[in-house]
Amino acid sequence: MPHCADSAPTPRIPVGLTIGSSDSSGGAGIQGDIKAMASIGCYTATAIVGVTAQNTCGVSDRFTISVPMMLAQLDTVCADIDIDAIKIGTTWSADHITAIADWLKGRSVPVVVDPVMVTAAGASLGDRRAISALRRRLLPLATIVTPNLEEARLLIGSIDATPRQAAEQLVASGVSAVIVTCGGPAGGEWYADTESSHEVSRPGHWTGAEHGAGCTHSALITGFLALGMDVRTAAETATAHTAAAVRDGLRSVGQGVHPVDALNLASRRLS
Repeated sequence: MPHCADSAPTPRIPVGLTIGSSDSSGGAGIQGDIKAMASIGCYTATAIVGVTAQNTCGVSDRFTISVPMMLAQLDTVCADIDIDAIKIGTTWSADHITAIADWLKGRSVPVVVDPVMVTAAGASLGDRRAISALRRRLLPLATIVTPNLEEARLLIGSIDATPRQAAEQLVASGVSAVIVTCGGPAGGEWYADTESSHEVSRPGHWTGAEHGAGCTHSALITGFLALGMDVRTAAETATAHTAAAVRDGLRSVGQGVHPVDALNLASRRLS
């Protein structure tokens, strides 16, 4: 007898696409993005721009995927899967950024740009040409930009700007919305768009488990946008979720900056 498929409709799962690098330690990058989006019920497709040899203490080596291979990943995924939101993380080269910007033209889904230039472990990623290409080509296409304070200062060319000043200057330069992440136990993040500018408060946690916090934050924003949230609500909700992931960070993993726990793995262990 032939198999009869269940006639009940299958709910559509929102899909986020993340463009970025692999973190061999599993805490940040593509791996961190997949976990973060999965934690809120969002499926994640990927396009890998680079591979790092990385652990919680830093990046020891890296390998860049060619522009044609990156574009092949993007085209192949999007030929088959409907994408609800896109995150752009580590891009490394101006050539990759230019190609991504060209590929994004005409696409109507929300775009989150996380300009990863400095990792939680202190490693520098990218160069001056890449930073310039980010400013000129990607930031104007972003629905929201999610730099940490150091990255925001690099983007505006000011080494001592406050989170508010950095966020507002980025919006004045043409960015639609930005949330500057500050890290650490004090204060919160700063959100700005063309209509508002305000602090996004959050619980403060200093656990030594911040590896992947920035990637988790931007991936959660992407996932919430894929779920249909507006930009401001997505940014504020992601901030709260990321603070919890730092609070519950996996301090038994690694000897450097331990990874955040977006999936709340500690509560899932078998007794």
